[in-house]
Parts: sequence; structure tokens; C-alpha cells
Amino acid sequence: MIRNNGRVKTRRAETENENFPNENSQSVPKKRKIQASQPVAKKRKTEQPQKTDRKDEIRILREELEKAEKKYREAGKFIIEETGRLKRDNVQLEEEAKHHGEQFRYIKYKIDRELVWKKQEKEALARTLDKGQEADKADDDVFAKEERMAQSYLETINNLKEKIKNSDMTAARAMASRKACEMCQIEFNENFNESVPKILPCGHTVCLGCIKELYTDGHVRCPSDRWYTKLDESPESLPTNFAAL
Repeated sequence: MIRNNGRVKTRRAETENENFPNENSQSVPKKRKIQASQPVAKKRKTEQPQKTDRKDEIRILREELEKAEKKYREAGKFIIEETGRLKRDNVQLEEEAKHHGEQFRYIKYKIDRELVWKKQEKEALARTLDKGQEADKADDDVFAKEERMAQSYLETINNLKEKIKNSDMTAARAMASRKACEMCQIEFNENFNESVPKILPCGHTVCLGCIKELYTDGHVRCPSDRWYTKLDESPESLPTNFAAL
């Protein structure tokens, strides 16, 4: 209780007067001290796990099982399709390998055959070259013989010219009328084998001995017209010119 000017007031009445001032009262309300408010810590909200019952667990498991079965069926279908595709690819590859194998064997056979042909052509060319060299050598021999024969003809002609100049016509006629080989100037004689007159395919007559000298590699060249011919048989098989005997 507080005594103030003969009035007694309780603390409760004083408090009410402060909180609810009288309208007619001209008293100035006391200023209350404003204390700084301190921040209040917020409480964290913790999520508490929801409780699931037995039916929900079974339902969730069934859904997961259905998803797994669906994936399993899709995987099986994919495996079947891939297996079929791989089998088809394998068959196609085997056919291609078989086709390529046949092509390879054909190409190998063709190359081997061409190699054999090339080898045969090479051997034939080598034989031709050898024959050509032999023919060239024979030609050289024939040319040498012809040169000797020409020299002999020249000497004979010169002798005839000298005898004609000396008016020895008798000897000249005797030499001209003599039936002798034009190449060796030996008289034809049927009793002596080498002096038998033989007719060449060109029509000229030469003794058998000279024909044997001119005979090379199955060919003979006439000393008169230089006609180069081939003899199918030996020089002895040529016909004999009985008119020249």
C-alpha cells in the first residue's frame, strides 16, 4: 500500500491506472523503458518418417516386380531379335566369303595360266633368237662362200678375156662348151658322187659337193640367182640333170 496525500492505493490499482488512464485525468503517462528484444532461436522442423503399413510394402514390391518382369521381357525380345540378325549376317558373310573364295581361285587359276603362257612365249622367243643367230651365222657362211664363188667367177671371166684378146678362140670355145659346175668349175661326172649335177628348185644346176657346202640348217642358196630355198629332204634327193653329163 502506498500513502499519497491521505489516499491509499494498492499496487494493483496503480498498475491498472497506468495501463488504462482516465480520460479526465490530466496526468501524463510515464514513459516505459523499451528493452531491446533479443532474437529467439527458431526450432528446426524435423520430418518424421511416415509409417507404411504391410499392404503398402506389398504393393510397392509388386510394382517393382512388374517393372523388372517388363524389362526382362524386353531384354529377352531384344536378345532374340539380335540373335536372328546376327544369324542372318553370319549367313550373308559366309555366302560372301564363298563367293570371294571362288573369285580368288579363278583369279589364281587365270594368273597361273598366264604365267605358263608367258613362260612358253619366253622359251619360244629364246628358241627363235637362237635360230635367228644360227641363221645369221649360216648367212655369213653362205656370203663367204658366195664371195669366194664370185671371186672364182671373176678370175674365170678375166681368163676368158685374156684368151679372147690373144685370139685363142679355140681354148675359149672349149672352156665355154665344157659342162662344169659354175661354182667350183669341176666337170660333171656321174661316176663320182660329189660331181653329180643336181637341179635346184630355182632351175639352176650345181654339183652335189657344192650343194652340200651351201646346205645349212635345211636351207640352200643358189650360187647363180641367190635364191634362198628350203629343202624338205637331203641334197642327195634332188633330181639329177642328165643333160649336163
